[in-house]
Formats: sequence, structure tokens, C-alpha cells
Amino acid sequence: MPMDFPDMSSLKQAAEVHKFRQPHEGESEADFRVALANHVQSRDLVESLEIRNGVGWDKFTDEQNMDMLKSRIFLKRRIFPE
Repeated sequence: MPMDFPDMSSLKQAAEVHKFRQPHEGESEADFRVALANHVQSRDLVESLEIRNGVGWDKFTDEQNMDMLKSRIFLKRRIFPE
């Protein structure tokens, strides 16, 4: 099911679910979004991109969909080198 992460409140809730830290004092939403997305990426690539993009996968732009495919290929090559 697609999930939107439009604001800091939704990011904080996702951080709790993923057993990730809460934002540091003064940390911007953009910086926290990237840190949380990086934390989630190894467990759930799609959710990490939803966090990074702020919207569910059903609302991704063509560019965001292409980034998802590139990320998947990169991770697969990193895990299973040729």
C-alpha cells in the first residue's frame, strides 16, 4: 500500500516504526528525510523512496519511477556482483 510522508510528523512516526532516531535539534526536514530514507533502504527500497520523495509510489513522477529502477539495479549489483 502506498504511503505519503508529507511532513516532519509523518517522518517521526516512520522513524519510530523503523527503530530509527528522532531528528537532532536543528536538523532540517530535508536532512532528516534523507537520513531516514537511507536507514530504510536496505529493508524496503520502495518505502525508502516514498520517504525520500514525500509521496506514495502511486504518485511518483516519471523521473522518480526511473530513479526507483536505477536504485534497484544498483542495489542488486552491489549485493550480487557479476
